Amino acid sequence: MDITKQILADHAVRKSAEGITWFTAEDLKRLGIQDHLFTIMQTVQHTLRLKKAHQVVESHGCTDRWSVQDAH
Repeated sequence: MDITKQILADHAVRKSAEGITWFTAEDLKRLGIQDHLFTIMQTVQHTLRLKKAHQVVESHGCTDRWSVQDAH
């Protein structure tokens, strides 16, 4: 499964009532994703933009996590 699909599947299961899921290095490890946290963030962000998806990736200035948010 590609990384973005894995992240979106996990997001669908764990998202808050506001449609937000935070991802940390531990989450990536749990998903079996080996790359660095912000490398994965950039990959997912780029893929979602290319696909004009209904989710966005944000870090909100955090250096230890980033989120996937459902865009409305």
